[in-house]
Amino acid sequence: MSKKFTIILAVVIALSLIAAGCGGGQKAAAPEKKAEKQVLKLSSVLPESHPTHKSMLFFAEKVKEKTKGQIEIQVFPSSQLGEQRDALEGMKMGTLDMGLTSCGPLGQFVPTIDVLNLPFMFKSPQHQYKVLDGKPGEQLIADINKAGFVFLFWADSGSRSVINNKRPINSPDDLKGLKIRVMNSQLMVNTLNNMGAIATPMGQGEVYSALQQGVIDGWENSPTTLYTLKLYEVSKYFSWTRHFSTPDAILISKKVFDKLTPEQQKIFLEVGKETTAKSRELWTADEKRVVEELVKKGVLFNEVKDVQPFIEKVKPVWKAYTDKFGTKLVDEIQNTK
Repeated sequence: MSKKFTIILAVVIALSLIAAGCGGGQKAAAPEKKAEKQVLKLSSVLPESHPTHKSMLFFAEKVKEKTKGQIEIQVFPSSQLGEQRDALEGMKMGTLDMGLTSCGPLGQFVPTIDVLNLPFMFKSPQHQYKVLDGKPGEQLIADINKAGFVFLFWADSGSRSVINNKRPINSPDDLKGLKIRVMNSQLMVNTLNNMGAIATPMGQGEVYSALQQGVIDGWENSPTTLYTLKLYEVSKYFSWTRHFSTPDAILISKKVFDKLTPEQQKIFLEVGKETTAKSRELWTADEKRVVEELVKKGVLFNEVKDVQPFIEKVKPVWKAYTDKFGTKLVDEIQNTK
């Protein structure tokens, strides 16, 4: 064996040993780790029979399907995880994943959202849909997303009217002396006070017992909520004032959303748009049936023939909003065709 050949052989053997020591031989690459399944909790004050609960289940099913089962959303109805303010505070801190909130309580965290709470703001459900799907809605969603939440979808909640146990309401004078429950929103407190009532803010979960015990004389909401919460058992008169047309918003904590992959985030937002349309469909189909059922349960409905006296009474509420935020957003909403 020549000296040259011996040197070459030694070099080859040395290189082989180095490669083996570095794991660079024929070892197979480690299998890719499968993403872990995530379970997110969604808090709601509404019962399972409510159309908005059904829209949240629709959202959860679509997200699970499109993420191939990697994200499961569990909906907790009937205030199991607390009231709406509890949900908002939890999402802001990141201790709650997702939640439903009316724009009433949301206004305490996103002040501009109170424009949707202004009394007699919308001319019709179709007008509201155009606003929420248009530029005013885009601006309000941007404001929500700056406040520690990520907006997912609007849930239709119809209009809110006065419900009480004393008498039909046809004019502001009929509200005098009546304690009417409102959501935890200063704008809504001011509205009912200006309309003539004694506004009494409290969580939805407390309303049944408060009516039963005479702590309050009435409350304000939609026929659907009256029916699904079985509050017809302790409520007698429903007067169609339609003073609020306030949508619900389903949100996710920004801290939770930021932990999702970009693809998952995209799915959440896409499914949200789909669910907004589904919610409106569910609500419209349900309300007519609900009114018929409530009449059978003994609820007495009356149409308020002239709401103009109520509109005059709440002008200071509008002025307080425009003094603070200007008239641009209000004008955009009013001018939306």
